[in-house]
Amino acid sequence: PGVLLGISIDQLNILLGDKLKGAVVLTHDDSASHWRRRLNDYKRVYGIREAKGLEFKTVIILDFFQEIPPSLQKPWRELVLNRAGQEFEYKHPLVGNILKLLYTGVTRCIEKLFFVETSSSTAGKATIRWLTQKGHGGEGSFATQNNIDDIEAMSMTADEFVGEGINNAELSQSVEDLDEVLLLLERASWCFEQADSTDLAAKARMQHSSVLFRRELETSSRDQNVVQNHAVIEMRAAKMMESLSREGLFFEVLNCFDAVRPYLSAYASEQLERGLISDIVLAETEEI
Repeated sequence: PGVLLGISIDQLNILLGDKLKGAVVLTHDDSASHWRRRLNDYKRVYGIREAKGLEFKTVIILDFFQEIPPSLQKPWRELVLNRAGQEFEYKHPLVGNILKLLYTGVTRCIEKLFFVETSSSTAGKATIRWLTQKGHGGEGSFATQNNIDDIEAMSMTADEFVGEGINNAELSQSVEDLDEVLLLLERASWCFEQADSTDLAAKARMQHSSVLFRRELETSSRDQNVVQNHAVIEMRAAKMMESLSREGLFFEVLNCFDAVRPYLSAYASEQLERGLISDIVLAETEEI
């Protein structure tokens, strides 16, 4: 692994736009949205638990040690420097959870791993000291402390970007929370754009628009102060489903229809059921 200490946000943004373009940034889950904003809405920022089960070519674990809670900074240092006593696990049970989280983050990486700490911390200094010192069982150090200029270019290829985009688009179909679906589709669009795959990017953006429409309906249905214009919703839904059909996004057509059904007139609902929806269901049944 590589270690980058004291790197600024601007420097990290430059790396993610050049030498490490496409690298996945893993953070504590509570910090993921914060880091997406700080990294110019970089689409490949994941919470570590969110990324569980996934694997990536290049991984940056960002401010993991600095963001360990203050009450656990010194216990973590004592553990890393082999100073933990016999009752350590009993006194500091939460440290075990952090170890498991770190293991999950590290094992998401296939080829190249970087620990990046933007500021100093008790836990960070102790861990980096342990990682970079020589003499582990007579071997060299576990990690190498790097300068930004030392980083070799490891940008993803066009095919790798397309593959990651497809993975995110497919994953979006198995997730129920619409905010998560939107994030996955944003990642898919971004990956397709990096590969200059305009057709796939257009599909992902079209599906993203439909999910936004569904979330809008879901949100407004819970707000009693919002008066729904059913005719307008019906017209928007018809245009949306027609566009989705042209892109071959039949899975999303069905999702859109289910979301808009309560707002459709009996006639419109019946016509859609008899025509577009029944054809899609029949086609999917035949594929199975």
